[in-house]
Amino acid sequence: MSLERKTSFFWAPNSILFFVFFIGFFFVFGSVSAEEEGGAAPYHVGNRKGKWTLQWGYNRSNYTQSDINFRGPGYHYTYKSVDAKDKPERVSAVYIDPTKFEIPQYNLKASYFFSDHFFLAFGQDHMKYVVTQGQPVAYSGYVDPLVIQKNNLHPAIESIAFQYLFPGHIAQMAGYHGGEEVITLTPDILKFEHTDGLNFLFLDAGYLIPLWTAANGESALSWVSSVGGGMVVCRTDARVMGKGQNNNFHISGYGVSAYTAGRYEFMKTYFLELGAKAGYIDLTDILTSGGSNRASQNFGFIELVFSGGIAI
Repeated sequence: MSLERKTSFFWAPNSILFFVFFIGFFFVFGSVSAEEEGGAAPYHVGNRKGKWTLQWGYNRSNYTQSDINFRGPGYHYTYKSVDAKDKPERVSAVYIDPTKFEIPQYNLKASYFFSDHFFLAFGQDHMKYVVTQGQPVAYSGYVDPLVIQKNNLHPAIESIAFQYLFPGHIAQMAGYHGGEEVITLTPDILKFEHTDGLNFLFLDAGYLIPLWTAANGESALSWVSSVGGGMVVCRTDARVMGKGQNNNFHISGYGVSAYTAGRYEFMKTYFLELGAKAGYIDLTDILTSGGSNRASQNFGFIELVFSGGIAI
């Protein structure tokens, strides 16, 4: 079911970071123009101290299995070893349309070099996390039968067919469960996605190691590494036992990560970067079906990231 998008500019990290990125590029082009007019000495790629870099890219993500705990009035249970995957946007004009920049799985980062090698970086990894439908999972906990009855009175559109064609399936959740039973995750049981998304807002400390520099100082190859962490803001689309909604942006937990990449710099100020990031995310307060209903989970992740950028 498509619900009205209920967000504000303040709580939408995509809007905030896009604004910062836009302002950054304004200063980039202003500084390039000033250099041309002032006749400053040509920039050498190895002279990074005191400079900023801005970069933008896209990712593919993989996740470890996760135990997902659901809790609310009348129920408290856990699905064990749940599989999930990312949801990349198909190749289309959306990747070059500035009005739809937040749709693909993107990466945005700004870095400041305190020396020619050491830098601090902050930014956002916009990942997407989708629990795989149709998988069998073990579960444990308790569900009051009245919860299922109430949910059946106001079912989500996605779950209606399953609830009426297979009424015994969701009824299987009622009562106490010790962890030996297995249930198949169909829309009447669970829909669970962080698709708008799984937003990792991070601060990293990093180091750049030069590998090769052209004689004219205009191009170079380098190795970049960083470690850090920060908060994770989710917009979770959830249906729990047939009831749920597409929730607002919400600070759901935190993450820590390590990043490594190869960088090619060219034409004095531009660069391309291919890297990988691995980390751990702990989501302790996930919004699900309204009110005090919540979920929690933790998992590992790895991203393959391709990005491009510019030095200021």
